[in-house]
Amino acid sequence: MADGDLDDPQDYGSIVRNNLMKRPGYTPYCGETRCFRRTAWDGAQFRCRCGYRTEFPEAFLVLYRERRSKMLLIERP
Repeated sequence: MADGDLDDPQDYGSIVRNNLMKRPGYTPYCGETRCFRRTAWDGAQFRCRCGYRTEFPEAFLVLYRERRSKMLLIERP
């Protein structure tokens, strides 16, 4: 667990999903093989400026949206 991570013992199935659920402000890297930017939340999925868009399943996104709204209230160091 890194500094600032939420104390949540649940495993969400991947490192990226765990980081999304436990690290306020975390965004995944672009999934396009030649692009190394971070993506941005577009309200439904994460999108990169190159056009790449994540395809997280809706069941995970329901959990993420709920957690994200709470994490936005947390002050980061």
